[in-house]
Amino acid sequence: MRRIISIWLPLWPIDQWRRSHRLHKQPFDKPFALTASERQTQTLYAVCPAAHKIGLRIGMTLAEARAIHPVLQVAPSTPKADQQKLEDLTRWFIRYTPLVAVDGDDGILLDVTGCTHLFGGEEAMLDSIKTRLRNSGINSQISMAENRRMAWAFSHYKPGTISENPIESRAILSNLTMAALQLDDGMQQMLFKLGLKKTGQLFDLPRASLMQRFRGKNSKKIEALITRMDQAEGRRNEPIIPFTLLPEWQVRMAFSEPLQLQEMVGTAIKELLLELTGLLAEADKGVMRLALYGFRVDGSVQKLMIGTNKPSRDQKHLMRLLEEKLPDLEAEFGFDLLLLSAEETAHLPPEQTSSAKAHAEHSVTEFLDRIGARLGPSSVRKIKHRHSYIPEQAQIFTSLQTNELHWEEYLSTLPIRPIRLLLRPEAIHVLAEVPEGAPKRFRWRRVEHLVTKAEGPERIAPEWWINSEDPTRDYYQVEVKSGARLWLFRSGLYAIKGVRPSENRKQSTQPQWFMHGFFA
Repeated sequence: MRRIISIWLPLWPIDQWRRSHRLHKQPFDKPFALTASERQTQTLYAVCPAAHKIGLRIGMTLAEARAIHPVLQVAPSTPKADQQKLEDLTRWFIRYTPLVAVDGDDGILLDVTGCTHLFGGEEAMLDSIKTRLRNSGINSQISMAENRRMAWAFSHYKPGTISENPIESRAILSNLTMAALQLDDGMQQMLFKLGLKKTGQLFDLPRASLMQRFRGKNSKKIEALITRMDQAEGRRNEPIIPFTLLPEWQVRMAFSEPLQLQEMVGTAIKELLLELTGLLAEADKGVMRLALYGFRVDGSVQKLMIGTNKPSRDQKHLMRLLEEKLPDLEAEFGFDLLLLSAEETAHLPPEQTSSAKAHAEHSVTEFLDRIGARLGPSSVRKIKHRHSYIPEQAQIFTSLQTNELHWEEYLSTLPIRPIRLLLRPEAIHVLAEVPEGAPKRFRWRRVEHLVTKAEGPERIAPEWWINSEDPTRDYYQVEVKSGARLWLFRSGLYAIKGVRPSENRKQSTQPQWFMHGFFA
């Protein structure tokens, strides 16, 4: 049976404001509220318990609130920052289970099926969550049930409930108000007018008679009501979409005393790597992307991510990559849990005694991994072959993690290409031109060059299936007086009198010349 935990944070905006101002350890002794601007009017966005006690409510205008309590303390709300902090807190709950999700603006869902025994049982897990949130200055109401709808109802209207089975959940839900089913106000008022005040009264009605009573009127609302009832009873599955991708392999290490020194963190990571690579070796797997999560005692999470070009389970190599980024790990008050997660893996059979060639390839791969970890994956790239005869489109840059480069499809029959190709062809000014031949003299980058030798042309027609308007190119290999060997091309063909140009052979009375590359 599934076990779902619903965490409701009823004072999340207030708690977040107090935490950011280091006031979360002080009691709510004075009325306080956060405000929001709505149609040029200040309204109450969130209120503390002291403000709620004297009659202040969310949505009330600030003027009305001042009339009730003239010395009300207020501060502007920050909904976007609150949502981001809620996502950060949700990520922190990965310490309990990888199946975590944000639930609205003030809730978190955890699928802890099969995980509770790791924390001493269901009651111990809920106590641990409650204690950690309280110590961080966060008010919460928590419950556990067999589906998310029941768990949500209990956390909001009967906190602390741990339902053992659907029968017990149904019995508890029957004594709660209609709001426990997350119905809109209009539907709740409609049911109240019919004398249905508790969910038990609603569940006792036969579905057929319920549908018949509202036949032809508010049919969509009734369908939504039936859906809510089916979800609560578990007849309709309501999956939890994980906040982060589920890891393929994961190991963790908890500490009774928080780790603050980088040396101690590094020692713990080595032990985690030893355990993780052992598991991967048993499954003939290797790491492609590895993530390290550091869970701090203040309720935040630090994350490091590394990637490899090829699958690897070499402990020294992976540790070397992590050490490149360890200085970015800010412990502050310390880590009480480290989690090492293989985010992406690939097949890696047991290694045989390697040859010198294999050892060299392995060394190059490790070098690229280290450079990528130090400079960032976007700073080091590979060249991938593409199916195109246009020189500047025949290759593209791709990430280091790309394995399929398609160089085996490169045509060996193509003429020789320059060792360096400009990213974009640069226009040159031809001073002495030979029709249908290479130029005799040209100027490029304000320097004049005299051509001594020329070979060509190599004609490359446009890719008509992509853009038939591109002109035909004639490429020439030329050697200038300085000894440099260059790759030039003429864009467009000379117009011939009496000959009508075809659609895919653009002709011009004055073609343009471009510099495109350099030979060795």
